[in-house]
Amino acid sequence: FFRCSFRSCSTMRCTKAFFQRNHNFGPGPGALFPVVMQRAQEQFRNFMGTGFSAIETTNLDATGSSHPGIPKVPVQYMLHETTLKLKKTLAVPDNYRILFMSGGAVGQFSAIPLNLAFDGYTEGVKPKADIVPVGYWSTRARTETEKYCDVHYVLPPCVGTVPPVSSWDIRPDTQYVHICLNETVQGLEICREPDYDADRLPPLIADATSTLLSRPLDITKYGAIYASGGKNIPHGITVVIIRDDLLLRKAHPFCPAVLHFNSHGAAIMPVGSAHDSIPNTPPVFPAWMLGLTLDYIEESGGLQAMERQSIERANKIYGVIDKSEGFYYNPNEPEYRSRMSIGFRILKKTRQGEDDFDRDLEKNFLKEAEEEGFHYIFGHPVKGGMRATCYIGQTDEAVADLVEFLQHFKAKSW
Repeated sequence: FFRCSFRSCSTMRCTKAFFQRNHNFGPGPGALFPVVMQRAQEQFRNFMGTGFSAIETTNLDATGSSHPGIPKVPVQYMLHETTLKLKKTLAVPDNYRILFMSGGAVGQFSAIPLNLAFDGYTEGVKPKADIVPVGYWSTRARTETEKYCDVHYVLPPCVGTVPPVSSWDIRPDTQYVHICLNETVQGLEICREPDYDADRLPPLIADATSTLLSRPLDITKYGAIYASGGKNIPHGITVVIIRDDLLLRKAHPFCPAVLHFNSHGAAIMPVGSAHDSIPNTPPVFPAWMLGLTLDYIEESGGLQAMERQSIERANKIYGVIDKSEGFYYNPNEPEYRSRMSIGFRILKKTRQGEDDFDRDLEKNFLKEAEEEGFHYIFGHPVKGGMRATCYIGQTDEAVADLVEFLQHFKAKSW
């Protein structure tokens, strides 16, 4: 669990240096802010003065009475406060609702078409849904959406860049257009809002799983935004931000209650009692952790500060890749490089082409990285190679240590 701090050790094998927490560069669950973990530890066994831990406190109102104002039940109060914190942090307009759900982004790949594509449904006719094929997770979204809808890619699969909206072939009668803002497998990220005319075009639905809380977002560009936990938001919760008019769309009659947006539509509780408001026990512990995370983000300067630090950390690692004389390789255009998921390969010195990877050297890299305390830095199974994930909970120290390791490994290998 602890590793040697090698930054002051020329051998990188010192056993006498002070020990510290390992570096988590994994794609999820990602690193959390150390301060947030400390606060959670301090409060864990006595959640909001209940005498119970944060994972054994009921969300139900024992009296069964309604709460016309701020809820009094601790869990309901916490969910209410966390919702308001998220609304403030993201500047969510009043005509949007925030839902706390389960099932991750993969669950939303089904929830989105089931809730948004079947308003005015004609039996035997598949509704239309358009998808921007940015990368792997867009493909996964298509696989699920095709179970319910007539799916259309608005352009050829993206490679290294994302073409402008003006080149997208959007069908005028499609129910919505789906886009993934941060394709972590390919390391492609849309770091600025697409130039999308939300008033003229069908609703734009964004998978913001690895983007949410890393930078300010113009919520009004989107009909709905969703994000799985384990990235910039804590593991175990799925956040959905949806415009009121879309929340009122009639869902598919077979849509499960746990995926039904209207079932979660009273997320800013309460509406009646908790039993009336939600279809199942909410993700209490991760919602509480999200609230603690939002507190720390506000104390640290808000989303503008999160974006600045994300850019600085990513630039340090990409800088080593770009200055490695072809040893390390990243194929994406700089404008579309992911700040959260920094993928790279090691090229053969006598390579014939840019895809001539030195897989033996990559295996050595991963082995030595693990030994030195850089954990989960391997690439996605469908992509291979390596990737350093730098969600907002990552530390400057971890990035500095990784930069030094990258430089050291290249120097001794070439």
